[in-house]
Amino acid sequence: MKRQEFAVLSFLLTSWQRLLLPAVLAAMTVPAAAQLKAPGGPRTSGIFVPQASDVTAPSSQPKLGVPPADGQKRSQLVDEVVAVVNNSVITRRELLDRSDEIEGQLRAAGRPVPARADLLGEVLERLVMERVQTQAAQDAGIRVTDQEVDRAIESVAQQNQMNATDLRRRVEASGMTWTKYREELRKQVQVIRLREREVDSKVQVYDGEIDNYLAARGGQGAASGPTEYNVAQILVRVPENASDAQKQALRAKAEGLLKQAQGGADFAQLAQANSEAPEAAQGGAMGFREIGRLPTLFANAVVDLQTGGVAPQVVESAAGFHVVKLLAKRAAPASGPAAASKITQTQVRHILIRTGPNMPEAEARRQLSTLRDRITHGGDFADAAKRFSQDGSAQNGGDLGWVSPGELVPEFEQAMSRLRPNEISEPVVTQFGVHLIQVLNRRETELSPEKQRDFARAEVREQKLRAAYDDWVRQLRSQAYVEYRVNRQR
Repeated sequence: MKRQEFAVLSFLLTSWQRLLLPAVLAAMTVPAAAQLKAPGGPRTSGIFVPQASDVTAPSSQPKLGVPPADGQKRSQLVDEVVAVVNNSVITRRELLDRSDEIEGQLRAAGRPVPARADLLGEVLERLVMERVQTQAAQDAGIRVTDQEVDRAIESVAQQNQMNATDLRRRVEASGMTWTKYREELRKQVQVIRLREREVDSKVQVYDGEIDNYLAARGGQGAASGPTEYNVAQILVRVPENASDAQKQALRAKAEGLLKQAQGGADFAQLAQANSEAPEAAQGGAMGFREIGRLPTLFANAVVDLQTGGVAPQVVESAAGFHVVKLLAKRAAPASGPAAASKITQTQVRHILIRTGPNMPEAEARRQLSTLRDRITHGGDFADAAKRFSQDGSAQNGGDLGWVSPGELVPEFEQAMSRLRPNEISEPVVTQFGVHLIQVLNRRETELSPEKQRDFARAEVREQKLRAAYDDWVRQLRSQAYVEYRVNRQR
Protein backbone atom coordinates (compact mmCIF):
# COMPACT_ATOMS: atom_id res chain seq x y z
CA MET A 1 0.00 0.00 0.00
CA LYS A 2 1.07 3.56 -0.64
CA ARG A 3 1.84 5.71 2.38
CA GLN A 4 0.23 9.14 2.74
CA GLU A 5 0.57 12.17 4.96
CA PHE A 6 -1.00 15.61 5.23
CA ALA A 7 -0.97 17.98 2.28
CA VAL A 8 -3.88 20.43 2.66
CA LEU A 9 -4.10 19.40 6.30
CA SER A 10 -0.47 19.94 7.20
CA PHE A 11 -1.18 23.28 8.88
CA LEU A 12 -3.70 21.70 11.25
CA LEU A 13 -3.02 19.34 14.10
CA THR A 14 -5.66 17.93 16.36
CA SER A 15 -7.11 19.80 19.29
CA TRP A 16 -4.73 18.43 21.91
CA GLN A 17 -1.82 18.37 19.46
CA ARG A 18 -1.63 22.15 19.30
CA LEU A 19 -1.09 22.42 23.03
CA LEU A 20 2.66 21.86 22.88
CA LEU A 21 3.85 25.23 21.65
CA PRO A 22 7.44 26.42 21.27
CA ALA A 23 7.25 27.85 24.76
CA VAL A 24 6.93 24.33 26.16
CA LEU A 25 10.27 23.39 24.73
CA ALA A 26 11.93 26.20 26.56
CA ALA A 27 10.73 24.64 29.79
CA MET A 28 13.16 21.83 29.05
CA THR A 29 15.75 23.29 26.67
CA VAL A 30 16.45 26.24 24.37
CA PRO A 31 15.27 26.35 20.75
CA ALA A 32 17.65 26.75 17.84
CA ALA A 33 15.81 29.77 16.48
CA ALA A 34 17.15 31.77 19.41
CA GLN A 35 20.84 30.86 19.32
CA LEU A 36 22.29 34.33 19.51
CA LYS A 37 25.22 35.69 21.43
CA ALA A 38 24.36 38.74 23.49
CA PRO A 39 25.97 41.91 22.10
CA GLY A 40 28.76 43.42 24.12
CA GLY A 41 30.01 40.23 25.74
CA PRO A 42 28.49 37.44 27.84
CA ARG A 43 25.27 38.10 29.75
CA THR A 44 25.07 37.41 33.44
CA SER A 45 21.34 36.72 33.28
CA GLY A 46 20.27 33.11 33.05
CA ILE A 47 17.40 33.86 30.69
CA PHE A 48 19.69 34.72 27.80
CA VAL A 49 20.07 31.99 25.25
CA PRO A 50 23.48 30.28 24.99
CA GLN A 51 25.59 30.68 21.86
CA ALA A 52 24.72 28.46 18.94
CA SER A 53 27.57 26.06 19.52
CA ASP A 54 26.14 25.22 22.93
CA VAL A 55 22.54 24.67 21.86
CA THR A 56 21.15 21.40 20.64
CA ALA A 57 17.38 21.83 20.66
CA PRO A 58 15.24 22.75 17.64
CA SER A 59 12.77 25.55 17.24
CA SER A 60 10.56 23.72 14.81
CA GLN A 61 9.21 21.27 17.26
CA PRO A 62 6.04 19.21 17.28
CA LYS A 63 3.16 21.34 18.51
CA LEU A 64 -0.05 20.80 20.39
CA GLY A 65 -2.97 23.21 20.34
CA VAL A 66 -5.67 24.49 22.59
CA PRO A 67 -8.87 22.55 21.96
CA PRO A 68 -11.83 24.61 20.75
CA ALA A 69 -14.15 25.58 23.58
CA ASP A 70 -17.06 23.86 21.84
CA GLY A 71 -15.10 20.74 20.85
CA GLN A 72 -16.98 17.56 20.05
CA LYS A 73 -17.27 14.76 22.60
CA ARG A 74 -15.42 11.53 22.07
CA SER A 75 -16.95 8.86 19.89
CA GLN A 76 -18.70 6.01 21.69
CA LEU A 77 -18.24 3.52 18.85
CA VAL A 78 -17.00 0.04 19.67
CA ASP A 79 -13.29 -0.22 18.93
CA GLU A 80 -12.00 -2.09 15.90
CA VAL A 81 -8.35 -2.40 14.95
CA VAL A 82 -7.54 -0.51 11.75
CA ALA A 83 -3.75 -0.72 11.92
CA VAL A 84 -1.01 -2.50 13.84
CA VAL A 85 2.16 -0.51 14.54
CA ASN A 86 4.92 -2.69 15.95
CA ASN A 87 3.41 -3.97 19.22
CA SER A 88 0.42 -1.60 19.49
CA VAL A 89 -2.79 -0.95 17.60
CA ILE A 90 -4.74 2.01 16.23
CA THR A 91 -8.49 1.66 16.62
CA ARG A 92 -11.32 2.84 14.42
CA ARG A 93 -12.51 5.07 17.26
CA GLU A 94 -9.14 6.86 17.33
CA LEU A 95 -9.24 7.29 13.56
CA LEU A 96 -12.80 8.62 13.43
CA ASP A 97 -12.36 10.90 16.44
CA ARG A 98 -9.20 12.43 15.04
CA SER A 99 -10.75 12.83 11.58
CA ASP A 100 -13.82 14.53 13.06
CA GLU A 101 -11.63 16.96 14.99
CA ILE A 102 -9.57 17.89 11.95
CA GLU A 103 -12.63 18.27 9.75
CA GLY A 104 -14.16 20.60 12.33
CA GLN A 105 -10.98 22.67 12.48
CA LEU A 106 -10.83 22.95 8.69
CA ARG A 107 -14.42 24.15 8.53
CA ALA A 108 -13.86 26.63 11.36
CA ALA A 109 -10.80 27.99 9.55
CA GLY A 110 -12.70 28.32 6.28
CA ARG A 111 -10.41 25.81 4.57
CA PRO A 112 -11.59 23.23 2.02
CA VAL A 113 -12.36 19.82 3.48
CA PRO A 114 -11.01 16.82 1.54
CA ALA A 115 -13.28 13.96 0.59
CA ARG A 116 -13.95 11.78 3.62
CA ALA A 117 -12.08 8.79 2.17
CA ASP A 118 -8.99 10.92 1.49
CA LEU A 119 -9.19 12.48 4.94
CA LEU A 120 -9.39 9.10 6.67
CA GLY A 121 -6.39 7.81 4.75
CA GLU A 122 -4.28 10.85 5.55
CA VAL A 123 -5.27 10.85 9.21
CA LEU A 124 -4.50 7.15 9.56
CA GLU A 125 -1.00 7.64 8.19
CA ARG A 126 -0.45 10.56 10.58
CA LEU A 127 -1.56 8.37 13.50
CA VAL A 128 0.90 5.72 12.35
CA MET A 129 3.75 8.24 12.23
CA GLU A 130 2.89 9.54 15.70
CA ARG A 131 2.80 6.02 17.12
CA VAL A 132 6.14 5.09 15.52
CA GLN A 133 7.88 8.11 17.06
CA THR A 134 6.29 7.62 20.49
CA GLN A 135 7.31 3.99 20.57
CA ALA A 136 10.86 4.87 19.57
CA ALA A 137 11.07 7.33 22.46
CA GLN A 138 9.72 4.78 24.92
CA ASP A 139 12.05 2.06 23.63
CA ALA A 140 14.97 4.47 24.10
CA GLY A 141 14.12 4.66 27.80
CA ILE A 142 13.26 8.37 27.75
CA ARG A 143 11.21 9.40 30.77
CA VAL A 144 9.39 12.66 31.46
CA THR A 145 8.60 13.52 35.08
CA ASP A 146 5.32 14.88 36.41
CA GLN A 147 7.13 18.14 37.24
CA GLU A 148 8.22 18.51 33.62
CA VAL A 149 4.67 17.93 32.44
CA ASP A 150 3.49 20.57 34.94
CA ARG A 151 6.00 23.06 33.50
CA ALA A 152 4.88 22.24 29.99
CA ILE A 153 1.25 22.85 30.94
CA GLU A 154 2.11 26.20 32.53
CA SER A 155 4.01 27.23 29.41
CA VAL A 156 1.12 26.19 27.17
CA ALA A 157 -1.38 28.14 29.26
CA GLN A 158 0.82 31.20 29.31
CA GLN A 159 1.44 31.01 25.57
CA ASN A 160 -2.31 31.06 25.01
CA GLN A 161 -2.83 33.86 27.54
CA MET A 162 -4.75 31.77 30.03
CA ASN A 163 -4.00 30.06 33.32
CA ALA A 164 -3.74 26.34 33.96
CA THR A 165 -7.31 26.18 35.26
CA ASP A 166 -8.67 27.75 32.07
CA LEU A 167 -6.55 25.39 29.99
CA ARG A 168 -7.93 22.38 31.84
CA ARG A 169 -11.46 23.66 31.32
CA ARG A 170 -10.78 24.02 27.58
CA VAL A 171 -9.29 20.54 27.32
CA GLU A 172 -12.21 18.91 29.12
CA ALA A 173 -14.71 20.88 27.03
CA SER A 174 -13.16 19.27 23.95
CA GLY A 175 -14.09 15.85 25.33
CA MET A 176 -10.66 14.74 26.53
CA THR A 177 -10.01 13.97 30.17
CA TRP A 178 -7.28 15.94 31.91
CA THR A 179 -5.42 12.71 32.74
CA LYS A 180 -5.36 11.66 29.10
CA TYR A 181 -4.24 15.11 28.02
CA ARG A 182 -1.32 15.01 30.44
CA GLU A 183 -0.28 11.60 29.13
CA GLU A 184 -0.50 12.76 25.52
CA LEU A 185 1.59 15.78 26.43
CA ARG A 186 4.11 13.52 28.16
CA LYS A 187 4.43 11.42 25.00
CA GLN A 188 5.03 14.49 22.88
CA VAL A 189 7.78 15.69 25.20
CA GLN A 190 9.32 12.21 25.04
CA VAL A 191 9.45 12.45 21.25
CA ILE A 192 11.05 15.88 21.46
CA ARG A 193 13.69 14.55 23.81
CA LEU A 194 14.45 11.68 21.43
CA ARG A 195 14.68 14.09 18.54
CA GLU A 196 17.09 16.27 20.48
CA ARG A 197 19.34 13.28 21.11
CA GLU A 198 19.14 11.57 17.73
CA VAL A 199 18.85 14.54 15.38
CA ASP A 200 19.52 17.97 16.84
CA SER A 201 22.73 17.16 18.69
CA LYS A 202 24.28 15.93 15.45
CA VAL A 203 23.55 19.01 13.33
CA GLN A 204 26.44 21.43 12.96
CA VAL A 205 26.70 24.72 11.08
CA TYR A 206 30.01 25.64 9.49
CA ASP A 207 31.36 29.09 8.68
CA GLY A 208 31.37 28.26 4.97
CA GLU A 209 27.64 27.54 5.07
CA ILE A 210 27.01 30.90 6.70
CA ASP A 211 29.13 32.62 4.04
CA ASN A 212 27.16 30.90 1.28
CA TYR A 213 23.85 31.78 2.92
CA LEU A 214 24.73 35.47 3.23
CA ALA A 215 26.14 35.55 -0.31
CA ALA A 216 22.91 34.08 -1.68
CA ARG A 217 20.82 36.64 0.18
CA GLY A 218 23.02 39.53 -0.85
CA GLY A 219 23.31 38.46 -4.46
CA GLN A 220 19.56 38.32 -4.94
CA GLY A 221 18.75 41.63 -3.30
CA ALA A 222 16.70 42.50 -0.27
CA ALA A 223 13.42 41.48 -1.92
CA SER A 224 14.33 37.84 -2.45
CA GLY A 225 15.96 34.97 -0.64
CA PRO A 226 17.79 31.78 -1.64
CA THR A 227 16.62 29.45 -4.39
CA GLU A 228 13.97 26.90 -3.45
CA TYR A 229 13.45 23.59 -5.24
CA ASN A 230 10.22 21.64 -5.63
CA VAL A 231 11.32 18.04 -6.03
CA ALA A 232 9.14 15.01 -6.71
CA GLN A 233 10.11 11.42 -6.08
CA ILE A 234 8.98 7.87 -6.72
CA LEU A 235 10.21 5.51 -4.02
CA VAL A 236 10.56 1.79 -4.59
CA ARG A 237 11.06 0.61 -1.04
CA VAL A 238 13.53 -2.15 -0.21
CA PRO A 239 12.64 -4.27 2.85
CA GLU A 240 15.23 -4.22 5.61
CA ASN A 241 16.10 -7.93 5.23
CA ALA A 242 15.75 -8.13 1.46
CA SER A 243 17.90 -10.67 -0.35
CA ASP A 244 20.25 -9.70 -3.17
CA ALA A 245 17.78 -11.09 -5.68
CA GLN A 246 14.96 -8.98 -4.23
CA LYS A 247 17.14 -5.87 -4.34
CA GLN A 248 18.00 -6.48 -7.96
CA ALA A 249 14.34 -6.94 -8.84
CA LEU A 250 13.36 -3.75 -7.05
CA ARG A 251 16.19 -1.81 -8.70
CA ALA A 252 14.98 -3.09 -12.08
CA LYS A 253 11.50 -1.85 -11.23
CA ALA A 254 12.85 1.60 -10.31
CA GLU A 255 14.90 1.77 -13.50
CA GLY A 256 11.81 0.87 -15.50
CA LEU A 257 9.91 3.73 -13.87
CA LEU A 258 12.86 6.04 -14.59
CA LYS A 259 12.71 5.17 -18.29
CA GLN A 260 8.97 5.87 -18.33
CA ALA A 261 9.51 9.24 -16.66
CA GLN A 262 12.31 10.14 -19.06
CA GLY A 263 10.09 9.09 -21.95
CA GLY A 264 7.44 11.66 -21.07
CA ALA A 265 5.05 9.65 -18.91
CA ASP A 266 3.05 11.66 -16.37
CA PHE A 267 5.32 11.67 -13.29
CA ALA A 268 2.49 12.41 -10.86
CA GLN A 269 0.48 9.44 -12.09
CA LEU A 270 3.53 7.19 -11.90
CA ALA A 271 4.11 8.31 -8.31
CA GLN A 272 0.48 7.84 -7.27
CA ALA A 273 0.42 4.33 -8.72
CA ASN A 274 3.87 3.09 -7.70
CA SER A 275 5.56 5.19 -5.03
CA GLU A 276 5.78 4.14 -1.41
CA ALA A 277 6.91 7.62 -0.27
CA PRO A 278 4.73 9.77 2.01
CA GLU A 279 4.16 12.23 -0.85
CA ALA A 280 2.72 9.60 -3.21
CA ALA A 281 -0.84 10.91 -2.92
CA GLN A 282 0.40 14.37 -4.03
CA GLY A 283 2.11 12.98 -7.12
CA GLY A 284 5.41 12.65 -5.30
CA ALA A 285 5.86 16.42 -4.85
CA MET A 286 7.78 17.34 -1.70
CA GLY A 287 7.03 21.08 -1.88
CA PHE A 288 9.40 24.02 -2.18
CA ARG A 289 12.50 23.72 -0.01
CA GLU A 290 15.88 25.36 0.06
CA ILE A 291 18.68 23.08 -1.06
CA GLY A 292 19.86 22.64 2.53
CA ARG A 293 16.46 21.25 3.54
CA LEU A 294 16.52 18.50 0.92
CA PRO A 295 17.99 15.08 1.68
CA THR A 296 21.60 15.24 0.53
CA LEU A 297 21.11 12.54 -2.11
CA PHE A 298 18.22 14.47 -3.62
CA ALA A 299 20.06 17.79 -3.48
CA ASN A 300 23.00 16.34 -5.38
CA ALA A 301 20.65 14.82 -7.94
CA VAL A 302 18.69 17.99 -8.79
CA VAL A 303 21.07 20.90 -8.21
CA ASP A 304 22.20 20.93 -11.88
CA LEU A 305 18.87 19.91 -13.44
CA GLN A 306 16.71 22.21 -15.53
CA THR A 307 13.11 22.66 -14.42
CA GLY A 308 11.13 19.62 -15.52
CA GLY A 309 14.23 17.44 -15.72
CA VAL A 310 14.46 13.90 -14.36
CA ALA A 311 17.66 12.78 -12.63
CA PRO A 312 19.53 10.52 -15.11
CA GLN A 313 20.18 7.78 -12.56
CA VAL A 314 18.13 6.02 -9.92
CA VAL A 315 19.10 7.35 -6.49
CA GLU A 316 19.79 4.67 -3.89
CA SER A 317 19.27 5.28 -0.16
CA ALA A 318 18.78 3.19 2.96
CA ALA A 319 15.02 3.25 2.25
CA GLY A 320 15.24 1.97 -1.31
CA PHE A 321 15.49 3.30 -4.86
CA HIS A 322 14.26 6.76 -5.86
CA VAL A 323 13.33 8.30 -9.19
CA VAL A 324 13.72 12.05 -8.79
CA LYS A 325 12.37 14.97 -10.83
CA LEU A 326 12.81 18.73 -10.45
CA LEU A 327 9.31 20.18 -10.83
CA ALA A 328 10.17 23.85 -10.30
CA LYS A 329 12.55 26.26 -8.65
CA ARG A 330 12.15 29.84 -7.49
CA ALA A 331 13.77 32.61 -5.50
CA ALA A 332 12.20 32.54 -2.06
CA PRO A 333 10.92 35.79 -0.56
CA ALA A 334 13.40 37.22 1.89
CA SER A 335 12.20 36.85 5.46
CA GLY A 336 13.43 36.96 9.03
CA PRO A 337 16.01 39.20 10.66
CA ALA A 338 18.79 38.04 8.35
CA ALA A 339 16.90 39.56 5.41
CA ALA A 340 16.39 42.93 7.07
CA SER A 341 18.74 45.87 7.43
CA LYS A 342 17.17 46.94 10.74
CA ILE A 343 15.76 45.17 13.77
CA THR A 344 13.66 46.25 16.73
CA GLN A 345 15.47 46.12 20.05
CA THR A 346 13.79 46.22 23.45
CA GLN A 347 15.14 47.71 26.67
CA VAL A 348 13.79 45.42 29.39
CA ARG A 349 14.23 44.55 33.05
CA HIS A 350 12.84 41.78 35.21
CA ILE A 351 12.57 40.23 38.66
CA LEU A 352 13.16 36.48 38.90
CA ILE A 353 12.20 34.08 41.68
CA ARG A 354 13.66 30.65 41.06
CA THR A 355 11.42 27.65 41.73
CA GLY A 356 12.36 24.32 43.28
CA PRO A 357 11.64 22.02 46.22
CA ASN A 358 11.73 24.94 48.65
CA MET A 359 9.88 27.39 46.39
CA PRO A 360 6.81 25.96 44.64
CA GLU A 361 5.77 27.74 41.49
CA ALA A 362 2.44 28.77 43.00
CA GLU A 363 4.23 30.51 45.87
CA ALA A 364 6.60 32.28 43.48
CA ARG A 365 3.60 33.51 41.50
CA ARG A 366 1.93 34.74 44.68
CA GLN A 367 5.00 36.65 45.79
CA LEU A 368 5.50 38.27 42.40
CA SER A 369 1.82 39.19 42.14
CA THR A 370 2.20 40.98 45.49
CA LEU A 371 5.34 42.76 44.24
CA ARG A 372 3.59 43.76 41.04
CA ASP A 373 0.74 45.26 43.02
CA ARG A 374 3.19 47.31 45.12
CA ILE A 375 5.09 48.54 42.07
CA THR A 376 1.97 49.53 40.13
CA HIS A 377 0.90 51.56 43.18
CA GLY A 378 4.06 53.60 43.33
CA GLY A 379 6.83 51.19 44.30
CA ASP A 380 10.23 51.23 42.59
CA PHE A 381 10.87 48.32 40.20
CA ALA A 382 14.67 48.60 40.35
CA ASP A 383 14.68 48.61 44.16
CA ALA A 384 12.41 45.54 44.24
CA ALA A 385 14.69 43.76 41.77
CA LYS A 386 17.77 44.48 43.90
CA ARG A 387 16.04 43.14 47.01
CA PHE A 388 14.16 40.13 45.68
CA SER A 389 15.42 39.05 42.24
CA GLN A 390 17.51 35.88 42.10
CA ASP A 391 18.96 36.62 38.65
CA GLY A 392 22.43 37.94 37.90
CA SER A 393 20.87 41.19 36.77
CA ALA A 394 19.55 41.99 40.28
CA GLN A 395 22.48 44.27 41.16
CA ASN A 396 21.54 46.39 38.12
CA GLY A 397 17.91 46.68 39.18
CA GLY A 398 16.95 43.78 36.92
CA ASP A 399 18.09 45.67 33.80
CA LEU A 400 18.93 43.38 30.86
CA GLY A 401 19.86 46.25 28.57
CA TRP A 402 18.87 46.40 24.91
CA VAL A 403 18.03 42.93 23.59
CA SER A 404 17.49 41.79 20.01
CA PRO A 405 14.96 39.25 18.69
CA GLY A 406 15.97 35.70 19.55
CA GLU A 407 18.27 36.52 22.46
CA LEU A 408 15.85 35.53 25.22
CA VAL A 409 14.09 32.25 25.84
CA PRO A 410 10.78 32.11 23.94
CA GLU A 411 8.26 32.47 26.80
CA PHE A 412 10.07 35.53 28.12
CA GLU A 413 10.40 37.11 24.68
CA GLN A 414 6.78 36.44 23.78
CA ALA A 415 5.51 38.00 27.01
CA MET A 416 7.90 40.93 26.56
CA SER A 417 6.70 41.52 23.00
CA ARG A 418 3.12 41.97 24.19
CA LEU A 419 4.04 44.75 26.62
CA ARG A 420 3.95 48.48 25.91
CA PRO A 421 6.75 50.71 27.27
CA ASN A 422 6.54 51.02 31.08
CA GLU A 423 3.96 48.22 31.31
CA ILE A 424 4.59 45.37 33.78
CA SER A 425 3.63 41.80 32.98
CA GLU A 426 1.75 39.34 35.12
CA PRO A 427 4.04 36.56 36.49
CA VAL A 428 5.68 34.72 33.57
CA VAL A 429 6.96 31.14 33.85
CA THR A 430 10.15 29.96 32.15
CA GLN A 431 12.51 27.09 32.84
CA PHE A 432 14.44 29.41 35.16
CA GLY A 433 11.53 30.25 37.43
CA VAL A 434 8.86 32.97 37.55
CA HIS A 435 9.45 36.54 36.33
CA LEU A 436 7.96 39.99 36.41
CA ILE A 437 8.89 41.81 33.19
CA GLN A 438 8.89 45.53 32.46
CA VAL A 439 9.59 47.01 29.03
CA LEU A 440 11.33 50.39 29.32
CA ASN A 441 11.72 51.35 25.66
CA ARG A 442 12.03 50.13 22.06
CA ARG A 443 14.15 51.28 19.14
CA GLU A 444 15.05 50.49 15.56
CA THR A 445 18.72 49.77 15.01
CA GLU A 446 20.98 48.75 12.14
CA LEU A 447 21.83 45.07 11.96
CA SER A 448 25.59 44.74 12.47
CA PRO A 449 27.64 42.26 10.39
CA GLU A 450 28.17 40.17 13.52
CA LYS A 451 24.47 40.07 14.23
CA GLN A 452 23.73 39.19 10.60
CA ARG A 453 25.99 36.18 10.96
CA ASP A 454 24.27 35.21 14.21
CA PHE A 455 20.85 35.30 12.56
CA ALA A 456 22.19 33.51 9.48
CA ARG A 457 23.67 30.78 11.66
CA ALA A 458 20.30 30.28 13.36
CA GLU A 459 18.43 30.11 10.04
CA VAL A 460 20.92 27.72 8.43
CA ARG A 461 20.74 25.50 11.47
CA GLU A 462 16.96 25.55 11.34
CA GLN A 463 17.02 24.48 7.68
CA LYS A 464 19.43 21.65 8.40
CA LEU A 465 17.35 20.54 11.38
CA ARG A 466 14.24 20.28 9.24
CA ALA A 467 16.02 18.20 6.62
CA ALA A 468 17.64 15.97 9.24
CA TYR A 469 14.32 15.54 11.03
CA ASP A 470 12.57 14.55 7.79
CA ASP A 471 15.25 11.94 7.10
CA TRP A 472 15.05 10.64 10.66
CA VAL A 473 11.27 10.25 10.54
CA ARG A 474 11.49 8.44 7.21
CA GLN A 475 14.04 6.07 8.67
CA LEU A 476 11.91 5.35 11.73
CA ARG A 477 8.92 4.68 9.49
CA SER A 478 10.86 2.36 7.18
CA GLN A 479 12.08 0.31 10.15
CA ALA A 480 8.65 -0.06 11.75
CA TYR A 481 6.30 -2.98 11.25
CA VAL A 482 2.98 -1.55 10.06
CA GLU A 483 -0.01 -3.66 9.07
CA TYR A 484 -3.15 -1.97 7.78
CA ARG A 485 -6.44 -3.73 8.49
CA VAL A 486 -8.49 -1.40 6.27
CA ASN A 487 -8.29 -0.09 2.73
CA ARG A 488 -6.96 3.43 3.20
CA GLN A 489 -8.39 4.50 -0.15
CA ARG A 490 -11.97 3.84 1.00
